[in-house]
Amino acid sequence: MKKRTKRWLHLARNWGIFLGAIALIWIILLLARPNVTYAILEKYFSGREDVGLSEVRWSDFIEDICDPETEISYYTIEELMAGNVEGVNYTNGLYILNDRYYIHNEDFSLLLEETALDGYGTVTMVRGAADALKELLAAAEAETGERFILGESYVDGADKSADHGNDCYLYDYYDTSEHVTGTSIDLLVEGQDYRTYMRSHLAKWLQDNAWRFGFVVRYPFWEGEWTGVFFQPWHIHYVGQPHAAMLYESRMPLEEYMEKNYTTRRRFYFVDLTQDSVTTTYVIFRQTSTDGQIYIPDTLSEVEVSYDNTWGHYYVTGVLSQKQATAEE
Repeated sequence: MKKRTKRWLHLARNWGIFLGAIALIWIILLLARPNVTYAILEKYFSGREDVGLSEVRWSDFIEDICDPETEISYYTIEELMAGNVEGVNYTNGLYILNDRYYIHNEDFSLLLEETALDGYGTVTMVRGAADALKELLAAAEAETGERFILGESYVDGADKSADHGNDCYLYDYYDTSEHVTGTSIDLLVEGQDYRTYMRSHLAKWLQDNAWRFGFVVRYPFWEGEWTGVFFQPWHIHYVGQPHAAMLYESRMPLEEYMEKNYTTRRRFYFVDLTQDSVTTTYVIFRQTSTDGQIYIPDTLSEVEVSYDNTWGHYYVTGVLSQKQATAEE
């Protein structure tokens, strides 16, 4: 009996030491790197709410979207980038830029516009992104009672004389920084630095709600193998809907999302997104340019176009008309 008691006491002591060491490590991590602590809990121990997405459906037949003889229009890349086509916005939201895919000779200036934000000054971003940002900032303030501080948005990377402060990443590696595309912005929180950002209720709100406005946290935790960046919870990227909802729900970084989806060139993908009791059917497909042109079905509205900077495809995302959506179902 005495030997058994000693054995149990010895086992209990060892387990106590082990659990105490784990607790000590966790406390140190919590105090020293609260961003990492939050990310571990969120990634591995928290579920994500149902955002209102249906299962993705697909078809190989364009007839499920439109009549290819009478309901297709062709546009040049130049006129789309210049914003000269009503109802079509060339956002480049799915443009991938990282330490493997660099900027080549793209000129983003045609896509940019300067927009006044209520109480936040002005911001330069691709068309559509700034309006979505304005809605995000208003919602964040209304729902948290706090205000973000606008950090870096568009940066002219070719201007090596520009003052980027202490951001040597922008200065030395401008050809891999999303800030030169106008699709991204850093939203900062007063009193928090890059280690303590996730202590703020406002920062946590951003992680859970950016998708509602077409934005994603571009560099999620522990996805550096895909993105080249370990974790930047303040850096959001405009992708539009339904991509923002799908990225948020899947927890994938943009690189993985694009590689694992939409890889069949002539396939058309359908997904429903229900927000505020309203269901919208989106169509997503990709194509290569023919003689500098791409086609867009006339049955799509709220169309966004993006180059992908990887395999040379153009992605078209649009809302399917009610009549056509009913027929497709």
